[in-house]
Amino acid sequence: MGGIENFMADLMHQQVINGHKISAIVHHPERESSFSTEYLNDSTVYRIPCLGQLAYAPISPSFGYYLNNIIKQEQPDVLHIHMPNLSAFWCLFLPIARKTPWVIHWHADVLGAVPDLKIKLLYPFYQLFEKALLKKAKTIIATSSVYFASSIPLQNFKNKVEVIPLGLKRDIGLTPKLQKNQQSDRLNPTILDGLKPDLHLLMVGRLTYYKGHVLIIAAIAKLKLQGVNLSLSIVGGGELSAEISEQIKLLGLSRHVQLLGKLSNEDLAKKLSATDLLCLPSIERTEAFGVVLLEAMRSAKPCLVTDVLGSGMSWVVQHNKTGFVVKHNDVDSLVDKLKYISVNLELLKTYGQNGQERFEKYFSIKAVSHKISKLYENMHQ
Repeated sequence: MGGIENFMADLMHQQVINGHKISAIVHHPERESSFSTEYLNDSTVYRIPCLGQLAYAPISPSFGYYLNNIIKQEQPDVLHIHMPNLSAFWCLFLPIARKTPWVIHWHADVLGAVPDLKIKLLYPFYQLFEKALLKKAKTIIATSSVYFASSIPLQNFKNKVEVIPLGLKRDIGLTPKLQKNQQSDRLNPTILDGLKPDLHLLMVGRLTYYKGHVLIIAAIAKLKLQGVNLSLSIVGGGELSAEISEQIKLLGLSRHVQLLGKLSNEDLAKKLSATDLLCLPSIERTEAFGVVLLEAMRSAKPCLVTDVLGSGMSWVVQHNKTGFVVKHNDVDSLVDKLKYISVNLELLKTYGQNGQERFEKYFSIKAVSHKISKLYENMHQ
């Protein structure tokens, strides 16, 4: 589960439609599970055993063994490597991998503006292999020109970089009947003191330090004191789950803020259909793009993001056209904008429709896949 995973699945499916043979090597989502092979939309997915995580990175000692054998079996024309990815460093040490041209898909830098201490301490060692990987790659894909311009690791490889945004399939696979009539109580907007909120907000993503959950919950507490009637649903799990839950209780927001945990893709689509505004108040450029923004735009829902320098969020979402951009790491900016939105609700439908049009023009997986396929072809000319 996750934005990049959804993008990768949609990309693989579209590439099969375009006539490519696709296979993927990924970490098994269940800890200490055995190696398995699955078939997804006419693609082969190899799931490699994973022992757990260290500094947010999956630990998979057997990845190199399986990677070597799978490359021998598949005989690929291209290795498409998604970064950051600790296991991708195995490609540097396997002769069979080094013989195949590489595309590196650069989703985010490892170091953010305020990195976790573990990452900060480990990065100098990681960086040695990261540089070697970038040097060996034939092509590097950056997801936005904004992020590319601010990415220190990519600056020495500018001649290799192509900017191609992320994308998703157009069809979310839900009928209007499902969206409207089959929502459980868990998916419905919070009811505030017996009244439906004037404005229902949704956040989707890992409960981690850079997503800004703490800020938006603090903003809702201030808005509550000002008499603004709104609610927030939070989808996702992560290391800050207990801390966020405690913050909600301490601020007396149990009837205003729901922690829904992880949802299936179908339930998330239903939740999006019931919300007024998708919020992504991230505090640093570790939030490089925000695939959930595309999911909202596809569903004609406006978005609120922050102006983090170097992040692609404020490029994906156009201020006062497809959504709203506020100051990052600033509770008062969130308060002011949400208060403004609550008395200008008519903007939401217009911005949502504008966002859907922008999605169709720039972020459909068909257009994105076509650009990536062109890169593959150019690598073999």
